[in-house]
Amino acid sequence: MRAAALLGVLVWAAGCSDGGDDEARGSSASPTVSTPATNGTPSSSPSKPAYYDNDDNDNVLMAKGDCYGPPDAIGKVLKRVEKKTTVYTYVDCSESADDVLGISGEPGWEVAGSRDYAKYVVGEGYACVRNLKAPHPGEPGEGGMEIRVGDCLEASDTGDRYEEVPCEGEVLPDVKVIGEPDLDNHCPRKGDTQLTEKSILDVSGLGGGPVYCARAFA
Repeated sequence: MRAAALLGVLVWAAGCSDGGDDEARGSSASPTVSTPATNGTPSSSPSKPAYYDNDDNDNVLMAKGDCYGPPDAIGKVLKRVEKKTTVYTYVDCSESADDVLGISGEPGWEVAGSRDYAKYVVGEGYACVRNLKAPHPGEPGEGGMEIRVGDCLEASDTGDRYEEVPCEGEVLPDVKVIGEPDLDNHCPRKGDTQLTEKSILDVSGLGGGPVYCARAFA
């Protein structure tokens, strides 16, 4: 008997196929990007519940196509990667992914959860997932996953480092990513900010990735 049953957690899979356009986008072959596990030291005590799937795929937790939730289905697995992971592990997800969940435990006893927490950072693999319904933080400007054109950033107190925030939310962004430098490594305007991996507090998506140009948010 799987851990989900032992813990009395039931995942209701209804609505898994109700993603409509979301499901179609989630299954498309989008380019992959490299994203690190976390931007700091993971917490030792998760505040979010562990996730379990609907177990439609040969008892493999978070297999591709599974729906998951705590307990009602909230998202769908786009991809599962089986590899030993640490806080330094970079993961590859498509642009349609909204989040990355770490998988820990042993076969038949695995659990999945946010990689912001140590329990799910060091484990047996990870799953790229997309929410069944909006919001979709992985989309440009929504404040999550990899940094890319269309995303908004908030400056640190020192003003020389940035982290991603939603373009429309409680926090007013300082800059918006507009593109990449030209062949001479220049941004379009003199006042544009050139962003590198070192200038991003949350380096999700910029590890070994491109240099970006950002402009003051208006």
